[in-house]
This record gives sequence, C-alpha cells and structure tokens, in this order.
Amino acid sequence: MSTGKRKPSILNRKRKAGMIAWDIFPIAVTWLHVWLSPYTKVEESFTLHAVHDMLAHGLWPSSIARWDHVTFPGAVPRSFLPSIILASLSYPVVQAGSLLGLFHTKLDIQIIIRIVLASGFAVSFAQLTKALRYRYGPGVRIWFILLSLTQFHVPYYAGRTLPNFMALPGVYLAVGWIIRSGASSIPAPIRRKRVRMTIALLTFLATNTRLELALFLLPMTLGLVINGMTTIPDAILAGAAGGFSALAVSGPIDYFLWSQALPHPSLPTFNSAWQIIWPELSSMHYNLVQGQSANWGIMSKHYYFSNSLPKLLMGALPLAALGAVLVPASRLGIARKSIGLGQVKAIQEVTGRLGMGLGVVGLLGGLSAVGHKEWRFVVYAVPVVNVVAAMTASALWSTTPPRIRPLFRLGLIGLLALQVVATGFLTFISANNYPGGDVWRALEELRVPTASGEPVTVHFSSYPLQTGASLFTFLHDTTFPTTQYTSALSSATNQPEWIYSKSEDPALLTPSGARKAGIDYVVLESGTERPWVEGIGARWETVKEIQGLKGVKRGGKYGVRVEWDRRVVILGRRDIV
Repeated sequence: MSTGKRKPSILNRKRKAGMIAWDIFPIAVTWLHVWLSPYTKVEESFTLHAVHDMLAHGLWPSSIARWDHVTFPGAVPRSFLPSIILASLSYPVVQAGSLLGLFHTKLDIQIIIRIVLASGFAVSFAQLTKALRYRYGPGVRIWFILLSLTQFHVPYYAGRTLPNFMALPGVYLAVGWIIRSGASSIPAPIRRKRVRMTIALLTFLATNTRLELALFLLPMTLGLVINGMTTIPDAILAGAAGGFSALAVSGPIDYFLWSQALPHPSLPTFNSAWQIIWPELSSMHYNLVQGQSANWGIMSKHYYFSNSLPKLLMGALPLAALGAVLVPASRLGIARKSIGLGQVKAIQEVTGRLGMGLGVVGLLGGLSAVGHKEWRFVVYAVPVVNVVAAMTASALWSTTPPRIRPLFRLGLIGLLALQVVATGFLTFISANNYPGGDVWRALEELRVPTASGEPVTVHFSSYPLQTGASLFTFLHDTTFPTTQYTSALSSATNQPEWIYSKSEDPALLTPSGARKAGIDYVVLESGTERPWVEGIGARWETVKEIQGLKGVKRGGKYGVRVEWDRRVVILGRRDIV
C-alpha cells in the first residue's frame, strides 16, 4: 500500500517541479540577455538616466538642477513616472547590495536596474502563460514559452529602458487577464471586473508611457463590447479611471521636473505648462501633427508587415499565419479532420470574442499610416500573435492524424532549432555592438595620472554616448552629495574623482578648443581623430583604441562574415600622457 501511495506523490512532485521550471525559464532567459549585453544605447538613456538621477539625487528641489534632463532633455519630453517606479523598485536591491559590498562600480547598479526591469517582464510573462494553461491546456503554454523566449527582440530588450519596454509588462499582464476572463465558468461580475482592470491598465500605460497603445486598446475594447464581454458605460468608466489616474499621478511629477529644464534650446517648441503636464500628448502633437517624426526617416506602408513582424516573430509568424487560415478553413469543413476543432476554436476566441485580433489590426493599420516606423512601436502585437502561433503549434503536435504527426513534429522541432540558432547569432552580434560601453574599461587600464591633485576631465563626443556610455559608466563621477538616500551610488563610485563632459559645444571637438577648455582626454569615433594627432605641433595622441562590430556581410565558411574594426579612440594631451 505504501508503494501505491508513493507513486502519485512522486508524479505530483515531478509535475510541480516542471511547472516551476517553466516559471523560472523567462527569468533565466531575460537575465542572461542582460548579463551578455550590459550596456545601453542612446534610445534608452532618458529613462536610464532618470533612474540614475533618482537614486543619486532624489526629488529634493535643491537637487533637480543636477538631473541629466536639465542639460540633455532628449528629442521630446517623456513622463518621469516609469523611471521613478523603476528606481523605487530597484532602490531596496541597490541599497542591500551596497551594504553587503556586492557592488564595485556604478555599472553593477546599471545591471541591477535592468535585471529588476527584466524581472517585471518575466513575472507578467509567467502570469500570461498560467492563463494559457488554465484556459487552453499545458501544450499551448509550453509552446508559447518556447516560441516567445527563443525569439530575439523581446527577450533581448525586456531589460532595456526603452519606453515601449517599460509598458510591455503591463501589456502581457492585460492579455493574461483578458484570456482568463473568457472562461465560461467565471461569474459575470468577475469577468466584467477583469475586463475593466484590463482597460484601465492599458489606458494608464497609454496616457503616461506610450500613447500608441491606444491603437491597440480602442479596437480591442470595441471587440469586447460587440461580443458582450463588457458594456460601453463600463468601458468608458474604466478608460476614464485609468487615464485620469495616470495624469493625476504623473502630471504634478512631470511638471515639477520638466519646469526646471524648459525652455531649452534643443526643445524650442516645448514652452507651455500644459505641454509638460502631459508629455505623451505633447510628443504625439510634435511628431504627428507637426510632422517632426519624418526627420527620422520615412518607411513604406508595408514596412511593419515586410520588415518588423518577421524580425519580431521569426518562426512564430508562419505558425500564426497558418492559425489564422485554419479559422475560415474549419468553417468550410476543410481543417476539421486534419487538425481538430479544439485549438481552432481557441484561436477564434482570442482573435474574435476577446477582441485582441481587432487590437492587433488597429495597431498595425494605424501605425502603418504614419511615415516614420520602428519595430518597437508594434511590439505590443507580439504576445497576441505568439498566442495564436502557440495554439497552432500545439494542434500540429498533438491532434494531427497519426500518419503525418511525426512529420509535423519534426518540422516544429526544426523551426524552433532554426530560431534558436538565429537568436544566438543576433545576440552575439548585438552584444558586441556597444563600443562606447567599453570606454570605462579602457580609461581604467590607462591608470590616469593624478599627481597634480586636480580631477581629470574626460570629454565624450556623441558617438560613444550613443553606443554604450551612460551615467552609470562614469565610474569616477562624484557630483552627487553623500547622504543616506544616495549612499548606494556613492559607495559604488570609484576614486579618484574625475569630471565627465557631455557638452555639445562644437569647440570641444577641435584640438585647440578642447585644450583651452582644460580637457585632458577626449573620446571620439574612430576616423575623426586625424586633425588631432597629425601634423607639426600636434598636442594630442591616441592612447587607447576600442574594437567593435563593423558589419555583417555575406561570405566566409558559413555564408556569413562578421567584420571587426576599431570603433572608438581615446585621445590624451601629450603633456600628461
């Protein structure tokens, strides 16, 4: 009898261990991407530097002048609320690590901040996978995890402080809530509550983080109303609650912080108090109504379909396309015998009754009408399309006729393997494309002389700042006061003190101008240093070169050739080196 009781217990333990492993998988993958590629690029700098300044200076009125946005506000104003939330979540971890002596440089803290953000994504991702298991079975959940986490873009960027990826965890959370609300066993009041929560959350995120989310939310809400999942009054009230609460929280914060920086020469059209109370609306007006987004390039109408979605979805795209075809095919009786109706009905529910199909169409259609396009603008479609792809993969794996099932399974395994190989290659290429991030290491290796007792001044041109250098890589920056609040960054700051310059003054990019300004070292893009180091009387010399990715071309043993070259140079004054 004891043996009979023990076997179910062992099976239950194995089942629980398997479920835990699938929950850990998103954390492991996103953390690995942060560890492999710890540096950031200029698109991430506004949020990242705001987190830095929140940790370093706090919100004391006397310290706002030290915040980075006062000098470098970026292309358009953004809300500070996401940055403050991320800083608040990171602060206990940063303080604990500092007290335990785990951090040796400020770069360690940058990595921790990104890990906190990646963890938020992993938690919302796991919540969605549990909703899939609850509604559609373990097969759909497993395929969703495998397809999603072996893709490149979303896992790689999940720990990056782009505004789109600050909002993305909320999108995964909302998709999970909607899927759970579709269960017929759920009482109507609970269903309506979950739908209201979803609408309120997405409206909140659209209001203060990324306004293009409204192009996903509004059509999805329309679909929910049409299919009886909610009512028009409920949807309006939920949207109003989310939008007004977002403005009530973020408006005073944004006004307080932006009023210290505006008017600013780099933001000549942003000079009204109303503009900084709702930065997202002001940015939309600037980019769309005034047409300023065209300055960043105009893409074709089909760009999202021919470029962005294939990159984002990889192997999930053909599976999702097949799933979309199965719905009308099943109505004609074509797919009933070969696939079965279970997953086809699930696909129909997600794309139809739950409104998410309309949401994806609205997002892609609306943004396709805008001239300037970037893949990250449509990243909110990824979880929905991956759900459809997972349902299709699960159907092909389990419910196809026995005679052809091995063929489908082999095809799915091959598709997944190709996706893993492609993602591995893209990760390798991307991780080696941050030459500006390695400047701190090169400066440390120089053992910069400090015999004079004066702090060394290092000037950064725009290229290294765009390709990895951030406030967290300014290891010797001690421009913040040492208080209990800022001790986390203070204890991770290296000695001796250096002065870092990011000034955009053109004179500092000339040999004589930099020398007159008291600059000791200049960090430049490779190829721009010749006027500094050549000719009679040259007073600068190259002291360090940083290698990086030059490009990827066809050729080589495997048909692809990766080329490397020096990307950044560090120049020093000859009288000090």
